[in-house]
Amino acid sequence: MKQSISRRGLVGGALAGGTLALTSAGSSSAAASSGSRKHIVKAFYESYHLRDLPASWNRYIHPDAVMHVPGFDRQSWLEFDSKLVAAFDDLAITVFDQLEEGDKVATRWLLGGHHTGQFLGIPPSGRYASFTATTFDRVEEQKIIEHWSDADFTAFLQKLAA
Repeated sequence: MKQSISRRGLVGGALAGGTLALTSAGSSSAAASSGSRKHIVKAFYESYHLRDLPASWNRYIHPDAVMHVPGFDRQSWLEFDSKLVAAFDDLAITVFDQLEEGDKVATRWLLGGHHTGQFLGIPPSGRYASFTATTFDRVEEQKIIEHWSDADFTAFLQKLAA
């Protein structure tokens, strides 16, 4: 069966910030509900500015989450990022792009802030440092259950130590 999407439906859904979903009849619908997987992942990353990572983890990260990042599990990821947040008074994550397919969400974001506290043995520099990342998160039961990440964290650390 050939599926078609009207230009009006595609543009209207994109402008509304919705996720394009094809139905079996071939029509399009914009799913922009606050419970969509895309919105859950975005809310998680943007919650860093609230500085209460344990609350964010309880809200957005499944207790049995699997991290596909070498050396990290759910608890060590929380501990590491808590140290990161503590070392940057104005740390924030800005989400640039997201794509949702099935139960997975791809997100491109930027983390940045001024280095005001010791981080990984690097004394406070007062410098602004940032890095971009691309992450893939699988969402189940309204929480992130699997996480993959690709970021140039080494260059970020070099900016702090320079």
